[in-house]
Amino acid sequence: MQLQPLTLDHKPLFEKYASQFSTKLSSYRLAPIYVWCNHFNFSWVVLDDYLCVFAKQGNDYFMPLLPIPCAVDEPTYLKTVRDTYKFMTEANRNPQFARIENVPKDLLPVFNTLGFDHYEKETEYVYRTDELAELRGNRYKQQRNAYNAFITRNPSVEYTQYQSSDKNECLELYEDWRKNRVDKYADPIYQAMLDDSQSAHQIGISHAEELGLVGRVVRINGQLCAYTFGYELNKDTFCILFEISDLKIKGLAQFMYREFCKELMASYKWINAMDDSGLENIKRVKLAYNPNQLIPTYNITRNNENCTHLS
Repeated sequence: MQLQPLTLDHKPLFEKYASQFSTKLSSYRLAPIYVWCNHFNFSWVVLDDYLCVFAKQGNDYFMPLLPIPCAVDEPTYLKTVRDTYKFMTEANRNPQFARIENVPKDLLPVFNTLGFDHYEKETEYVYRTDELAELRGNRYKQQRNAYNAFITRNPSVEYTQYQSSDKNECLELYEDWRKNRVDKYADPIYQAMLDDSQSAHQIGISHAEELGLVGRVVRINGQLCAYTFGYELNKDTFCILFEISDLKIKGLAQFMYREFCKELMASYKWINAMDDSGLENIKRVKLAYNPNQLIPTYNITRNNENCTHLS
């Protein structure tokens, strides 16, 4: 199997195949994969007209998403899944590292019949865009009050489109935010996640235009104090990839989120705020915004015995 390194130049190719698969799962675009290129070596190959993306960590491969477009009713597609999995188990130093991530729940029965096991990876939070923009009713009272109080305290606030000249200020803001989180949470796993996330933010912000990211920044008295970036998943759904704000400024996060959703409401019915990384504090915030859908994602694997019978 002749793999090619995945670069920003391959975005048109990636989008050509991804656009043929209708899903609300956030991973089926280039941006949420490529921002992790400092942690994984990404590569790709087209087999039977299906795009197969691989991530390599050390000496072992896994697939961050299914071959696309997903056509589980086609025998050639199922053969592609078997062939890519067989490649991983034969190429990996540790065959048990092989897996295919971000599989939609409704496709699991098909892969179960092929001998794959599955386990839940994360849950993604999906909201009605108009509800986040309007914040009506008692269930949004807390967010609405925080937004209104912020507006009253900060009449000079500016919410504007991200420019490349904002890059360094955004990265400095992330570093300040990261230090605040490190001081507050001593969990070494969480702190390692913060370091990894810093790299992802740097890649995304530095290559926002090439990745097709939509970015917005917030300034108070001219100082950049918040930013957010996201991307179109499909004509109905927009994904929020990054959100960082100065934690000392009350109501700032609620202000930025609402303003972004006000903009997006004209074009997108749904907002996918992605997952909570298994962190209770993030989970609480996302649940407080009353998601309309909680969409689980799954990884599929095969045990060593099954892996010898993939052909």
